[in-house]
Amino acid sequence: MKQLRPVSTVLATCALTLSLSAQQAATPVVAENFAPNVVASRPTVAAPIEQPAEHKFFDRQQLWALYVHSGMRLADTIKTCRELSHGGREVWIPTQSCGGITAWQIGSIGLTLGVGWMFHKHDHHRLERITPWVGTSASAGGWTKSVLNIH
Repeated sequence: MKQLRPVSTVLATCALTLSLSAQQAATPVVAENFAPNVVASRPTVAAPIEQPAEHKFFDRQQLWALYVHSGMRLADTIKTCRELSHGGREVWIPTQSCGGITAWQIGSIGLTLGVGWMFHKHDHHRLERITPWVGTSASAGGWTKSVLNIH
């Protein structure tokens, strides 16, 4: 039962962070006053449409997701290396050495950042926000498997 508490804490934190990231500020709609019987004495120029300000890739929300993702990968790496040193066997990652596991996990963080950057550059910002949490959930699954000794 003690092992389920950290798992539930991590899952609750992820769920809260996702729900906070899904909320967006609503922009007010401004109605223009038009007088139907007034003749314009000079031509009017339409105001340029303002584009929404594009966010930076490494903004606060993305950095928070990166920190949680890296922390979960680190916890999974430590637990997996400990299991390997005590005679365990890794079945999800194609290596049986702690160095190989560490390289795999670091590469996974880099892959997550690369895919998120690609989504950011192609204006798929919702997918950009979801990407680190997909990687975090995969690592949380591996960590849970190691902690609960699921075969």
